[in-house]
Amino acid sequence: MTAGPCQLIADIGATHARFALARDGILTGEKTVLATAEHGQASDLVRAALNKLGVDQVSACCFAVAGPVSEGWVEVTNGGLRFEEAPLSKVVNAPVRLVNDFYALAMAVPGLTHLEAVGGDPERAGERQVKAVLGPGSGLGMSVLVPQAADGWQVLPSEGGHADLAPGNPLEQELLNVLHTRHEGVCWETVLSGPGLVNLYEAVAVMWGMPAESLAPEDISRLGVSVEDPLCHQTLELFFALLGSAAGNLALTVCAHGGVYLGGGIVPGLAEFARSSPLRRRFEERVELAALVADIPIFLILDEDPGLIGAAACSTE
Repeated sequence: MTAGPCQLIADIGATHARFALARDGILTGEKTVLATAEHGQASDLVRAALNKLGVDQVSACCFAVAGPVSEGWVEVTNGGLRFEEAPLSKVVNAPVRLVNDFYALAMAVPGLTHLEAVGGDPERAGERQVKAVLGPGSGLGMSVLVPQAADGWQVLPSEGGHADLAPGNPLEQELLNVLHTRHEGVCWETVLSGPGLVNLYEAVAVMWGMPAESLAPEDISRLGVSVEDPLCHQTLELFFALLGSAAGNLALTVCAHGGVYLGGGIVPGLAEFARSSPLRRRFEERVELAALVADIPIFLILDEDPGLIGAAACSTE
């Protein structure tokens, strides 16, 4: 193994845990991906990452985890693995910082280089105005980036993905009614996530009076994009309509004139579908304030491993 003054960086979700090495907050290019659920303890996951990366000593760690961070600990919301700064610091013999995964993604935004605008004024990407970040993956993450003095930025964490789902038309009201018969509570994440895509598909099947097949999220996406299965296609159309509504709500809530940035594990792989989907139309359906959001761009985050880029940036805060 090789030792060196590097930081261990991670972007940890319920499905995958991505680890990398960084120096002075810049990724070195050495990365590994592990299955989160295959490790019973956070310490086991970290040790496995160090072994895969061929490192026996680090100067510090910054882990972006999919869950709310509180007083030095965080539990993966849809996975259950618990991370604690103090015990992990003993494992790696270095300081450990835990941040929410969308806190890290927001920190990455000013340095992203592969953004695709869907409507609005794309020149706002370079402006120092409030920016909103959200994206469906194992869950639905949200955060806000606020400009500060001296070219700095402040991240406002958010758990807005767990806010109540708001239907935008009679069809979605019917959808909400169906979802309420199947779930104790219905929030945005209930439909805007990997598991949410399955929930949405099954609810649409009920509305259509059709049997739902046992499909994984990636199957629904693939069949929906190819229009091979009308039920999957309708599901994907509804998914992006609801995502546009959620993005528009967040843009209005925080006055995100600097743009709304869509990341997570699902949208980047469906960028072509997103362009022609109801995403932008629903984003702009704001009644009296439609003109306010018309110039706000939606950016698809297409950079590789933006969560790691953001976690590396957090390691120097």
